[in-house]
Amino acid sequence: MENPGHFSVEINRLAPSRDESADGPVLTPEAVEIWAASEAGQPDDEAVRPNVQGGRERGLILHKLLEEVLTGETPDDAGALSERARALIGEIGRPVMADPSQGLSPDELAGCVVRTLALPEIAELRPTLVPELAVYAAVDVDGVEQATVGIADATSFDNAGRPTVVIDWKSDVEPTAETLNLYRAQVLAYLDMTGTDRGLIVFVTTGQVIAVTPTPAPMAV
Repeated sequence: MENPGHFSVEINRLAPSRDESADGPVLTPEAVEIWAASEAGQPDDEAVRPNVQGGRERGLILHKLLEEVLTGETPDDAGALSERARALIGEIGRPVMADPSQGLSPDELAGCVVRTLALPEIAELRPTLVPELAVYAAVDVDGVEQATVGIADATSFDNAGRPTVVIDWKSDVEPTAETLNLYRAQVLAYLDMTGTDRGLIVFVTTGQVIAVTPTPAPMAV
């Protein structure tokens, strides 16, 4: 007999932001039930497209480096970042390459992080940034609680501890229009889940920054 004290919860997880890929939906339904009580423009077509080999491993390392800089684990100078990148490349069993068009280059990875931290939008927020913020929202749909969970790469907080800006690092070398729309939707979901006023999609390879604004609140009738 079904226990009337339990109810079904459907979980959605936000698509991982570490992949240099736009495959799959923004909200990925988990095949599991548990029992429990701004509009922004497209990147400039004339922007410099670096000769860099993209890939999941490159995205993972860039995210890790940015996280460690924000937590203070790794210094933000190019030499320390390059050394740390070299160690991370070794940890995942990939060869170290001098030429970034051929694979994972510690100097190229370090340069991406240094340039990203120097972007005016990021430099201004950096003292208030907290990496890897877990976000969660739940809504009742026809008697079933739908929970959405994800991790924001970095979040800026004001003096009262309220989140004001959500940042999503992206390592794509040449994102397509479809990919950009997917990323906007993902950051928009973060904003709506946290009540944050502004989101930034930061392409660490090219230095492009795209602003995202939350869904307007419905007008009272």
